[in-house]
Amino acid sequence: MSELRERSAAFDDDVEDYDAVPWNYRAIFGEFKGIPWWAAILCALVPAFIGAFIDINSSKTVGWTFNVVFFAGALAAILLVQRRSLFAPMVQPPLVLAATVPTLVLLTGGVQKGGLSAMALGLGKPLIDSFPVMAITTAVTVALGILRIATQKDPNRPTRDEVREAKAEIKQRGKPARKPREEAPTPAPAADEDRPRRPRQERAEGAPARRPRPEGAPARRPRPDGARGERPAGGRKPRPREDR
Repeated sequence: MSELRERSAAFDDDVEDYDAVPWNYRAIFGEFKGIPWWAAILCALVPAFIGAFIDINSSKTVGWTFNVVFFAGALAAILLVQRRSLFAPMVQPPLVLAATVPTLVLLTGGVQKGGLSAMALGLGKPLIDSFPVMAITTAVTVALGILRIATQKDPNRPTRDEVREAKAEIKQRGKPARKPREEAPTPAPAADEDRPRRPRQERAEGAPARRPRPEGAPARRPRPDGARGERPAGGRKPRPREDR
């Protein structure tokens, strides 16, 4: 029974890990999946259209209705969007304002007929009136986006110590291994030293001695030019050594 319980608990843990939403798909709070980027754009664009339509029909310009719904829609978009799709909600407030207000002014007939100056005045007045709320909304969305980028990070990312150890290990692997010092080769002994010297043979007892020079034989004559040696047998004179 205990083994079955352990197996079921391990299976439940695996299912929970599998069903868990990845960190870059989550909203700013909780562990539920956030909305995609296109839904975040609609979250800010639709309320802005509704608020601008109400204000322009009543007063020919934008007012508090548009300001409130415009700020609320942009704030909901940056809070509910997925972590990986933060760029569009961060930069969309000026684009949403430029797309909604002039379009509704032209559709509702808020532009007076009287030339280009009258048309520019009719389109420019709502934009100028909504500029403060657009600037505040953009600053808030950019700040929240930077906050989410700084706080919502991969929980399984390596720590600083692990990164430092990995870099040190890579450097250590990149260094060439030191080769041991090669010992100087022992000089080979000379060929003459390797040969065993023959012991000098002593004259055996009873061996004949050298023959004495016969009487009347000519004495040895030194060779000319300082050459040494005796005259060879046969009476030939040795050739003198040439000085090189």
